[in-house]
Amino acid sequence: MKINANMLKVVALAMVALAGCSQNQVLASLEASVAATEALVVTLQATGKMSPATASEIESAIAGLPVAFRQTATELTSNDNTAEKALKISGYYASTIAALRMLPPDARVYATAITASIQAFLSGLRPAQLVRSVTPEVAREKPDSKRLKAISHRAAILGVQLGGLQLQVARTGPEAVR
Repeated sequence: MKINANMLKVVALAMVALAGCSQNQVLASLEASVAATEALVVTLQATGKMSPATASEIESAIAGLPVAFRQTATELTSNDNTAEKALKISGYYASTIAALRMLPPDARVYATAITASIQAFLSGLRPAQLVRSVTPEVAREKPDSKRLKAISHRAAILGVQLGGLQLQVARTGPEAVR
């Protein structure tokens, strides 16, 4: 448990370093958030790594992330202005961020990387920050559609994996060994 938690903290620090204003940096921080979620799901899938109660709390907290990632990929390609995009995308993650903050300390350790990566991603979308620091060339950059499709695909896989975990809990009961 300690090794996984430490690895997740290292990943979280790397995610925070990725926050920025260019489209490439925004996509990189979004990809990092997806990667942090994928790493946590792998940990949740491994048996004996954490208590069933902790795993269940984490699964509930991150259940909305696959949809949020797909909605984000769609919104980044929309014709909305920067402020509208930032507002909509922030809304996609609001309930997850609140749920992650409400986790008990033993569960929060596992979610640190996801929380930090989402916050890093959202900080790159802040309209006020973009207005001050983005050059006209960066403001006209179009999001990389291949990267966004890949993010959507990874999010869909995450949704299936989380659904599988929830189905497993439903079949074996919440106190089954994980």
